[in-house]
Amino acid sequence: MSHLANALNTLAGQKLHALLLGFAALTLSSNALSLASDKQEKVTWEAAGNSNMTVENGLRTLTLEDSVIVTQGSLRITGDRAIFEYAVESNELSRITVYGSPVGYSQQLSTDGENVAGTSKELRLYSDENTSNSIVELIGDAAITSPDSTMNCAAITYLVDLDLIREAKGPCNGSLSSTSPLGN
Repeated sequence: MSHLANALNTLAGQKLHALLLGFAALTLSSNALSLASDKQEKVTWEAAGNSNMTVENGLRTLTLEDSVIVTQGSLRITGDRAIFEYAVESNELSRITVYGSPVGYSQQLSTDGENVAGTSKELRLYSDENTSNSIVELIGDAAITSPDSTMNCAAITYLVDLDLIREAKGPCNGSLSSTSPLGN
């Protein structure tokens, strides 16, 4: 091959590499926007039963009963009873706790339709004070399924924004659907 042909092949390879990197960056950023857009949506709820509100020690608490459904964007939580905790001064929602037999949780992870889903007896949803990452705690007969794994434990702490199980309390069992590092 001539020097000109080598130079053209190298340039074409660099452009293709840059194009692929750009496409990967766009894909990753659009996936990250899916969860970010959920956080921008209003939290909505519905319940078939009673509700009551109390204010105590700077905390406004709303309790809903019977066939509770909580949504925020693609996030959906179902259960028998939900408790919303708001700071009185800022009216900022600080935590949602849902009880059920079971509580159901689902959320779209990315714009290509990948979802995470879980069940438990109790679910706590809140933001980490230091990182602002959304945290879902599944407590009591906890199960979670994502595109790459399934886990069943006594309790699971799931970092939504990172699609990462931070902590699991046993006994646990699960499976991974990724390819073997040994190539088998």
